Amino acid sequence: MKSDRSKRRHQEKIYELLLSLCLVVLVSFAFPRLSWIGPLGYALIALLLTQLVMIRKETLTLEDRLYQLLGLGALIALLLWQITPVRWVVSGVPLVLTWSVLVGWSVIRLVERLSQERKVTSGLLMGAAAGYLLLGLTAGLVMSAVETIQPGSFEPLNILHDAASGPDASVLMSMRAFSQINYFAFICLTTVGFGDIEPVLPVSRMLAVVTGIIGPLYLAVVMGVLIGRYTNQVEEKDIFNHEDR
Repeated sequence: MKSDRSKRRHQEKIYELLLSLCLVVLVSFAFPRLSWIGPLGYALIALLLTQLVMIRKETLTLEDRLYQLLGLGALIALLLWQITPVRWVVSGVPLVLTWSVLVGWSVIRLVERLSQERKVTSGLLMGAAAGYLLLGLTAGLVMSAVETIQPGSFEPLNILHDAASGPDASVLMSMRAFSQINYFAFICLTTVGFGDIEPVLPVSRMLAVVTGIIGPLYLAVVMGVLIGRYTNQVEEKDIFNHEDR
C-alpha cells in the first residue's frame, strides 16, 4: 500500500513538473527578454517525457527503451536545429520527425495512464492539462521547424527576413517569429482561427488542419475519462454510505 502511494505521488510530481514547464515556455513567448527560456524549456520537457516510462515500472521493456531513445533523439535534434543557421533548411527535418512521434506517443501513454486511475485528483487534472498544453507547444515547435525548412510557410511571417543577422543567423536569433508561430499553433489547437496568420504552403496547411483536429479530439477523450472516473468515484461513495446505514 505504501509503495503504491509513493508511486502515485511520484507520478503526480511528474505531472506537476510537466505542467509547470509548459506554462514557463508559454510565458517566455509573451516576453521577448525571456525568449531564451523557451528552448531550455523544450529541452527539459524532452528529458521529462522519458521519465514517464519509469512510473509503475520495475523493469523496462524494449518498447520503453525505444521510447527513451526517441526522447534522447528529440533532444539532440532540438539542440542541433537551434544552433544551425536559418539557411540550413534540412536541419529542421529530424526535429519534425522525432518530436511528432515522441509527443504523439507520450500523449497516448498519458491518456492510457489517466484511464487507469480510479479517482479524480489534482494530479490527474494537472496531467490532463499538461497533455493539452504539450500538444500546442509541440505543434508550435513543428510549425517553427517547417518555417525554417520552407521559409514563407506562414504569412505574413518569413524567417529569412526576420532573422537578426540574415540567413546566416542561428535559429535561436529568430525566436520572435517562433513566438508568433506558437501563438498560431494554439489558435489552431483551440479552433479559434483569428486569421491574422495564414498557412500558405501545402505542408503548413496540413499541419494547421491536423492541429485543429487533435485539439477537440484530445479534449473529448480526456473529458470522457475524467467524467467516467468521477462518476465511478461518486457511485462508490454512495454505496459505501449506504452500507454504513
